[in-house]
Amino acid sequence: MKLPHPSELRRHVATYGAYAGALMVRGTELIGKLCLYMLAARLLGAHEAGLFFLCLTWVGLAATAGRAGFEKAAVRHIAGELAFGHARAARAAMLTGGACVVAGGLAATLVTLAVAGPASIMIFGEPGLYHPLLIAAAAILPQALCFFAAHVLFGLDRGVAGQFVQNASWPVFILLAMLAGVHSLAGILSALALANLASALIGLALILRTPLAASPAVPQAQAEKLPGLWRTALPLGMVEIVQVSITAIPVLLLAAFASPTEVGAFSVANRLSQLIWVVIIAIGSIAAPRFAALHRRQDWPALRAQNRRARLLVALTGLPPIALMMLFAGTILHLVGPGYEIAAAALVVMCAGQLVNCLLPCQDVMLAMTGHGGVLRWLNLGQLATCAVAGVLLVPAFGMMGAAVLSALVIAQGALGTTLMVARRMPQVI
Repeated sequence: MKLPHPSELRRHVATYGAYAGALMVRGTELIGKLCLYMLAARLLGAHEAGLFFLCLTWVGLAATAGRAGFEKAAVRHIAGELAFGHARAARAAMLTGGACVVAGGLAATLVTLAVAGPASIMIFGEPGLYHPLLIAAAAILPQALCFFAAHVLFGLDRGVAGQFVQNASWPVFILLAMLAGVHSLAGILSALALANLASALIGLALILRTPLAASPAVPQAQAEKLPGLWRTALPLGMVEIVQVSITAIPVLLLAAFASPTEVGAFSVANRLSQLIWVVIIAIGSIAAPRFAALHRRQDWPALRAQNRRARLLVALTGLPPIALMMLFAGTILHLVGPGYEIAAAALVVMCAGQLVNCLLPCQDVMLAMTGHGGVLRWLNLGQLATCAVAGVLLVPAFGMMGAAVLSALVIAQGALGTTLMVARRMPQVI
């Protein structure tokens, strides 16, 4: 058998090595989050675990609003500018985006502190949520900065490092704190803030150690000027908020109509199903700067090949865990803790939605990185409308199963919508 030429071997390593590294890091995240959820569920009990997951959901929403899309815009601008060797413009995008994220994160923290009391009573009907929300507010700015630092690393084509900062490090840090004796709800929420702060600082250190050096791959005359960073961020910020909202709304609606015990069980099942996004986001984050650079160079054959490669890798790595969760839903939830298996049917339904997402992945990333943020925004607003209307109909009437159907419906809608729009706007990359 003929051995591959060393140059061909290096090309394959360069092509797939980053994806393999990202998946290894996301595997660490999957194990860390699964252990974190299981340990939190056992230590806190169903009632306090429900409060913990509500706080976790709130922090995710607030931090996303605080970032306002500047992290995704930074990926496109950094990768796009470095594709032509524009290091100064890439650095400007990095600094401008960072300043906006700091301001937005502070604003989201202040808003949370102001509304924690009314929200705990008027929205959730749970006065005991007030103090946990106050503590959780401390995690909003660190999480916003952690995610922004990771996206800067994505733009610098350091996807594996970015995955570690954004997704793998902070769950492991919280888990270590819990294993060291932090067992109270207040302590775990404090560990959440400190873990995100540590991850953000690690990300900053990695950014400072990464040179902004790149050589133009094509003549400068072919470089189309990118829009202002805020113009890229504005639609993507709305997309990010909507995406986090449609994953949070089923939990928040259920909290208004069900007991904390049911909310806790559903939250565990919901977060287990969302671990499929571990695979999709891992591969999408590696592909994102490549999508941006290849699109700016107008290299359509390479962009199509990159898109097909990302979709194939998601399918190969995402389908097995979906099958396991659908076949052994009750067993997996029982391992988390006694009583959580009441959400087994809900887990199966939500995995069906993730199945569609896994078969049609990464097309939202394609739209975001190729200047179609406005289209993506309207697609996401459609998802939000579906989520709001269907949520009002399903959750009060069917409780946990209604929330599961709602989650699966909007996830499948997003995957189908983005795929159809890419096929319509850029048929050459499908």
